[in-house]
Amino acid sequence: MNRVEFLDALVRTPSPSGHERKVAELCVSYLKQFSFENAWIDEVGNAVATNYRHEKGMRPDLLLFGHTDTIAVPMEYRRESDRIFGRGAVDAKSPLATLLTAAGEQQVQYKVMVAGVTEEEITTSVGIRHLLEHAKPKMAINGEPSNTNGVTVAYKGRMMVECRTHGKATHAGMKSENPIERTFEYYSRLRAEFPPHKRNFDNVIMNVTHISAGSHETLNVVPETLDFDIDIRIPPSITNSEVANTLRRLAPANVEIKIHESLPGVETSANHPLCRAMVGAIRESGLHPRYVRKSGSADMNITMHAGVPTVAYGPGDSSLDHTPNEFVLIKDYEKAIEIVKRAMVELGKSF
Repeated sequence: MNRVEFLDALVRTPSPSGHERKVAELCVSYLKQFSFENAWIDEVGNAVATNYRHEKGMRPDLLLFGHTDTIAVPMEYRRESDRIFGRGAVDAKSPLATLLTAAGEQQVQYKVMVAGVTEEEITTSVGIRHLLEHAKPKMAINGEPSNTNGVTVAYKGRMMVECRTHGKATHAGMKSENPIERTFEYYSRLRAEFPPHKRNFDNVIMNVTHISAGSHETLNVVPETLDFDIDIRIPPSITNSEVANTLRRLAPANVEIKIHESLPGVETSANHPLCRAMVGAIRESGLHPRYVRKSGSADMNITMHAGVPTVAYGPGDSSLDHTPNEFVLIKDYEKAIEIVKRAMVELGKSF
């Protein structure tokens, strides 16, 4: 199977979070074509390969990894002469295929581990968390779309907040402690603190993503409670605890707050050898390199907070992530492979 056939097969094979086994098997079969010492599927379904005999706790010099899962919204696969359409074509099967192929084709003298990890698109990130329990890489490249000339050096963190406003169930014709109105008041306070029009990388982005109260069957009753969820994106320059303290400080007494996920933001220095190697490889390929800072989050957040310097790279336009028109240009995929191969050679000077 050649590199384009591999990408084509990856995109054709559905792999929503929790159902990545077939893609993992495809990855391992492909990796066995190269001269890796070992290639296997681990206990949580990650597809892993190393160019050395790996034992638990060893430190590969470089980890190249991407996620094998996609969002659960299906999309029809379609192949045209110069591009591949399908769920995961951008996020993030073409970046994953780029890293696996580059590592297979570019043999180096230092220790390399490659991995297709599970459950990145949901909050668990089981795959990379498990991998980090078994390997302590010195540095890593995370396969995520940045276009062929972009090196992603920063991601915002994420906080998922579940809230409940308590009131009193009463007839709508009576005076009451109305949880809907109290929620509006609370949200207005939050919006004053985190304005929606401030959308640069160093600002907090906050959005209500779910709300539930009352029912259409009882429109003349003030509900007893209102439940709502807030998705908050936090830059590395602000700590998650600062945001959590603000949420609690502004909350009225009848608003209950539970934080279900708190993943801090991260940023890798442009002077790190990873950045220099990637930027140099992009420039040598005739492109103008650029640094990318994303408002989303990725498994790079987890590796960075485990003490592993990481950048993210991969072909594809990230504005197509999770959309019904997701596609990747084959020429961009092949260009990205050559760029990673060049970067791997340059990184050999760091070990």
